[in-house]
Amino acid sequence: MSSLRGDASTIIGMQSRGSYAVTASVVTAAAVAILGPGGDGVAEKCLVIALLAVGAALLVAVPGDPFPKWAAVTVAAVPAAQFVALIRVVDTGATQSQAVTTTVGGGAALCAFLCVRGRIRWAWAGQLAAFAVYWTAAPDFAGAASTFVTGAGVMIMATFFAFAVRPAAASIYSLRRERAATFAERAAVSAAEQEREHQLHRLDDLVRPVLRRIADNPLDDAARTEALLVEATLRDSIRARALDVPVVVAAARAARERGVTVQLLDDGGLTDQPRRVADEVRRAVARSLDGADAGTVTVRIHPAGRTALATIVVTDGDDVVRTELPT
Repeated sequence: MSSLRGDASTIIGMQSRGSYAVTASVVTAAAVAILGPGGDGVAEKCLVIALLAVGAALLVAVPGDPFPKWAAVTVAAVPAAQFVALIRVVDTGATQSQAVTTTVGGGAALCAFLCVRGRIRWAWAGQLAAFAVYWTAAPDFAGAASTFVTGAGVMIMATFFAFAVRPAAASIYSLRRERAATFAERAAVSAAEQEREHQLHRLDDLVRPVLRRIADNPLDDAARTEALLVEATLRDSIRARALDVPVVVAAARAARERGVTVQLLDDGGLTDQPRRVADEVRRAVARSLDGADAGTVTVRIHPAGRTALATIVVTDGDDVVRTELPT
């Protein structure tokens, strides 16, 4: 079932699982009522039931608010189409026959829920078309009108519901969307503040010892090396966020201490991957860094949608080893 729509049909449960069971029950009851008396025209009566089932299924299943025009036209045409089939096999002089009243009620129900889905004009047009078809076979206008009067009452109530409840429903769901957007904005701000605090603490942990060492002692080769290692680690955290995890950070630092040139690049391909997949990529990167004693190791996380998640290129003199990590 599709995701819930933010309209009046949600309020009355048209998008719940139970609505499908109710729809099936109504169609089944209509089938019993129309076919129960027996007689001729079984094929035509089955067509009437099938049309009711199609219209009801469209009303429940098709998304969109207001209801899509093509679906609205289809549902609105169902009552008239039912009577085109039915008047060929029933006595239209008996205006209160079970087949006729059941068909009138079913068509009125379809058009009433069409009002709920925001297509009031098409709903009334569908009822008027059905009345016109039935009137052509009825003995007089009064007899035809008396058959449809109960359906008119249902339509009036549905129209009132559409005018009164649909705007309220739109306001409710608009407020709900605004509230969700507010919560999302607050969550994003909170996450940004937490990330900022985390990065500040990390920067303090990495840089403060180096600055103290420079302040307390003359800048020697060891201090320069440590400063370069810290700078490379900070650069990696900016250019390769997906690889900014302890196992890769430690492996990259150790490789640089051995004289290996390390370049880590991230184009975002791991962002939407399952954690298991991302961890496998990170472990593969760490293994490549641990196995390098000289030369250059270049790691690139590809953009989303590529056939490979990452590429690891290890260069040592004339030897070049390229490894692609598939999705």
